[in-house]
Amino acid sequence: MDKPTDWRSGTRRIFSNEFKLHMVELASKPNANIAQLSREHGVDNNLIFKWLRLWQREGRISR
Repeated sequence: MDKPTDWRSGTRRIFSNEFKLHMVELASKPNANIAQLSREHGVDNNLIFKWLRLWQREGRISR
């Protein structure tokens, strides 16, 4: 995870592409538990699902 940035009224975290790819690899394993992954790594589970969808549909991690 890279440095947080101030975005409007709150703090927005920025994740590196390497971190996103690592999360996608873990989430792609058979019997992967996304909720558990999100808790262990401090990432919202919807964000992991978003990265997973981007990877599966378009072969990329970031916009």
